[in-house]
This record gives sequence, structure tokens and C-alpha cells, in this order.
Amino acid sequence: MAVIKIERFRLNDGMDEGAFRAVNERFQREVAPTLPGLTRREVTRAPNGEWVLVLRYTDMEIATNTGMKNTSDTARALLSFINMSTLSAVFHEIISE
Repeated sequence: MAVIKIERFRLNDGMDEGAFRAVNERFQREVAPTLPGLTRREVTRAPNGEWVLVLRYTDMEIATNTGMKNTSDTARALLSFINMSTLSAVFHEIISE
């Protein structure tokens, strides 16, 4: 059964949002298509500065085990912007489409 993973986070203090957006776009083009079981990735930003990633995976096992295992330069650059103390994730099985 397909799964939606929702990640919420804020950027580290002093990080340039434009630079984060550029790294995110590079990640979207170069890394996301290579991740096992990932079928869709959307990034949003709320007016209060919170970021939300909506990730769709083919199943729960892949969604819970993929996480931040990619160690490419692009993935490391993306993670360097994120304040890890604000990062949270929840998983939802898709019931209907």
C-alpha cells in the first residue's frame, strides 16, 4: 500500500533561503528520481517559515527505511540547511485516491 510521509522543519538560523531553494531544486532533479520507491516529492513553505515535504512512497517499508540514507554531495548540502531539532516526520497509508 502506498504511503505519504510528511516532514516538517525549519532552516538553521542565518541560512539563506534562496540558497536552500537552489539546493532543493538540484536535489529534486538529481537525487529524488534515484531514491527507491519514491514516486512523488513536493516541498512547501508556510508564511511562518516552516517547511513541509510531502513524499509519496510505494510502501511503508521503503518509506520508513529510506530516510536520510543518501550520502551524495547534494543530499548533504540540503541537510546542512535544516535545523534537525525542528525536524519531524509522520507516515500515512493511502486508503483511497
